[in-house]
Amino acid sequence: AMAAVWKEMKRLRHRDLLRGALLRAFERDQLESRIIQSDKFRPLLTRWAEILAAGGGSPSVAGGAACAQADPHAVPAEVQQQAQGARDPEVRWLVKRLLSGDMMHRGTPHFPSVLLQRGPQYPFQPWEYGYLKTRSGAIRGTELTQKIELPKVENPEPSEDQRPPRDLWAEGCLDNEDLMDFRQPLK
Repeated sequence: AMAAVWKEMKRLRHRDLLRGALLRAFERDQLESRIIQSDKFRPLLTRWAEILAAGGGSPSVAGGAACAQADPHAVPAEVQQQAQGARDPEVRWLVKRLLSGDMMHRGTPHFPSVLLQRGPQYPFQPWEYGYLKTRSGAIRGTELTQKIELPKVENPEPSEDQRPPRDLWAEGCLDNEDLMDFRQPLK
């Protein structure tokens, strides 16, 4: 009985690791992320995780590591067939999207050039206000407008949700007592 519970816990953990790998392939607010987390996609996700955990993805990597490092575009044939038989069109569409390999990310947003100009700001100085009243309706701005340069920004480290999760089952859990020096007397 205990072995069956342990086996079920491992199976669910592998499924969660695969779900995380698939979610990292898409942006948070994409429709694909919502479908991956839905109940209707869960049977396909479970079967996919079972195939990967058994070593179906790559013989050198199996178990939780195979699920955490899964390629979202390498959908197993059995999962593809199961998706074709699915009644929900969103599930069939998601598997086609995964197979297409196109993430359709929006990329970095466009920074409008209008925001690269510094002009007078409220509260105005009396002379600025008087000048601006004469220039109201001007499209190009005024002589008081100055171009500004944005500082160069390095690519940030990937956020916590973009990094693959640690497999605590493989690494084990640490607490403060694990890091204590046992040779020192207790205080």
